[in-house]
Amino acid sequence: MYDEMRDATGAVRPLWTGLAGVLDGAGPAGLAGRRADTLRLLADDGVAYHPPGAESEQLWELDPLPLILSGEEWGTLERGVAQRAELVDRLLVDLYGPRAVITRGLLPVEVVEGHPGYLHAWRRVGGELYGTPARRELFLSAVDLGRSPDGWVVLDDRVQAPSGAGYAMANRRVVARVLSALHRRSQIRRLGPFFEAMRAGLRTEDQRVVLLNPGPDSETAYEQALLSSLLGVPLVLGSELTVREGRVWQHTLGRREPVDVVLRRLDAEWCDPLDLRPDSRLGVPGLVEAARTGTVSVLNGLGSGVAENPGLIPYLPALCRELLGEDLLLPGPPTWWCGDPLALSHVREHLAELVIGPLARGSADGDLRFPVRGADLTVAQREALLARIAAEPYAWTAQREITLSTSPTIGAAGAEHRPVVLRTFSVASGSGWEVLDGGLASVPAGPGARPLEGAATLAKDVWVVGERAERAVLGPPDEGSAQLPAGGVSPRVAEDLFWLGRYSERAEDTARLLRAVTDRWGDFQNTPEPEGAIALRALLRATSEITHTEPGFADSGSPSREELRSLLCDRDRPGTLGFAVHRLTRAAQAVRELLSTDTWLVLGRLDTVLARIAADPDLDDGAVSGGLNRVLEGLLALAGITAESLVRDAGWRLLDVGRRVERAQHVVALLGATLCAAPRGPADRLVSESVTITAESVITHRRRNAGRAGVAPLLALLLTDRENPRAVAYQLDRLTDDLAHLPGAVPGSLDATVRRLAEADLPALAARDTADGTRPELAALLAGLGTDLDRLADDIAAAHFAPARGPRPYDPLLPAAS
Repeated sequence: MYDEMRDATGAVRPLWTGLAGVLDGAGPAGLAGRRADTLRLLADDGVAYHPPGAESEQLWELDPLPLILSGEEWGTLERGVAQRAELVDRLLVDLYGPRAVITRGLLPVEVVEGHPGYLHAWRRVGGELYGTPARRELFLSAVDLGRSPDGWVVLDDRVQAPSGAGYAMANRRVVARVLSALHRRSQIRRLGPFFEAMRAGLRTEDQRVVLLNPGPDSETAYEQALLSSLLGVPLVLGSELTVREGRVWQHTLGRREPVDVVLRRLDAEWCDPLDLRPDSRLGVPGLVEAARTGTVSVLNGLGSGVAENPGLIPYLPALCRELLGEDLLLPGPPTWWCGDPLALSHVREHLAELVIGPLARGSADGDLRFPVRGADLTVAQREALLARIAAEPYAWTAQREITLSTSPTIGAAGAEHRPVVLRTFSVASGSGWEVLDGGLASVPAGPGARPLEGAATLAKDVWVVGERAERAVLGPPDEGSAQLPAGGVSPRVAEDLFWLGRYSERAEDTARLLRAVTDRWGDFQNTPEPEGAIALRALLRATSEITHTEPGFADSGSPSREELRSLLCDRDRPGTLGFAVHRLTRAAQAVRELLSTDTWLVLGRLDTVLARIAADPDLDDGAVSGGLNRVLEGLLALAGITAESLVRDAGWRLLDVGRRVERAQHVVALLGATLCAAPRGPADRLVSESVTITAESVITHRRRNAGRAGVAPLLALLLTDRENPRAVAYQLDRLTDDLAHLPGAVPGSLDATVRRLAEADLPALAARDTADGTRPELAALLAGLGTDLDRLADDIAAAHFAPARGPRPYDPLLPAAS
């Protein structure tokens, strides 16, 4: 077995001496520290993966020890990877055009027709036979490689919607910090030129490019957002695109914009419910027809999935000589397609020595959705498998198992050597291919495991060491090239930003409320002063009312540690701080491509603080107060990031609208729950002071009203003061300005709210009813304002967050504005 770091004698290979020194000097404790640093940095950067079926994202799994390759060895791999991409591209052009390789007997038709990735709807008449095709089927190609005892072999082609290039960039950013000293003194090739080549390949004239993805709950949502940021193209869902007048359009606020190129991260079968999978709600009805007529380019081509077919492997050497006029540089493992009688006979005789699998990943039923080792099967299981193969021989392949090289990985007891797979990436650049200098390596997550399809893995950074040979990046240069046109904000993004603003404000308001209440709790839960106990009960009942977590404290108005813990940490209970932070994170994930990377540093630490509070069995006042202070620090940092890093476009306006609506609603609810039926005397003053503390206006109130008692000055400060950033009037002014900058008219409900507040009589609002001591006029005003603000939020949603239309029959004659 080949070891990447050590030769057959056990000596460290020269290329690995630096990393070997790190391993020797660190010891088990030091390596555990490197692993902990990696996890922390991944959390700070928000690098995540969403496992299928999981409710939420989990942290990306990364081993800090890189796979290291020399520049000389990489040059050989690079040529093979580029050749592979060109070969697959030429093959796809032929298979969806003249199909000459089939008619000339170079490739059995059953290999192609028997694979679900071959889409008849994608076929076209004519096209180039050999030579450089007039159009490409591939833009981005990935190849999984493994080093066998005989050299590097291709394990898989990944060309359907290749993932991993963005994670390779994320890996590099983290490992460069964990191994900073070694990284600085090593001549490691940069990854940036690859993404520059991707941008150059997309940046032609004034074409509008979008990145079609399944949504924020997809497995690689993080990477899709990162690519969107690196390439400068918007992420879109299928529901945000429509086909009219024979071409594709993107829905944005107030208008539709034409789309010229769709870079897809959605598997082909889901891309068009008319010509492909009819039950898809992720695709764009009419996309196939628009692409066939040439009004939009889809990258990679929708039919590219057939090239992931292992049944092609035995025929690729001959196809390479025919299509490219040269020998195949990177072979695959010895493979037998069972549709060939000779191959089937070999499989029958050597089943126990082979790895058997369906022609397409996941296409078989039961326990054979992915390849299995014949040696792992019982005699009865082998007989059953042979019977299945005999029934449909064209649907099965068998391969000789490859013994992969190993690479050092940090495990529980220190460095362990595990089998490694290398995923490489190439992108079409002019008439050639730009190959990423490095890639995404992976090893089994546990010791002694084999890298199998669907098994848990750890990612690795890949260092190519040595100066990069100068070569021109084909495509338009950065200087003087046309910029990709800036697109508008889609209704879906607008809604996500709106709720990002609302949940960030809701989390901050809830944290301030809980901090004020817990401070009073600490002051008065055991006090002999009756006014303090009365004020505390009033504040606890108000907290349950404001957060809509009744009954909560409302029944008894007495302190409850478990209720407080729930209000702080329960992410599944609406109204709690934990719920608001969780929804804030989800909203941020949905628009990740628009936000600063510092956002994830803040959100990750908010989760950490709340998790520590939840795990604290004692939950004393100091822990609660300190935790709330850290939560507020994080939320204030987040407010600063969104205020100072986002361009004042329609998206930012909607984010600010969400914040202003939420803050106004909170102030109205706060005043209604505390002042309308407030206790009299000293307890009233304690409650009023807690209100100003919660509303972040206590200092201003004291300065303006020194020596003046009464509720009227407090109401003026929090309701009608247009200079106080916490007042309702201030929020209405900001809403008026924000909504005036958005398409369409300002909702009439905003004018109604402004008029209602302007007509308020503050002395009358502050007056108590002589019979029961309540403030009925204040209660009526606040109820009216609450209704107005709810209606305003609904009007904003109706104007800017139109629900996505379901798939409808494609009619190319319908006008674009319909």
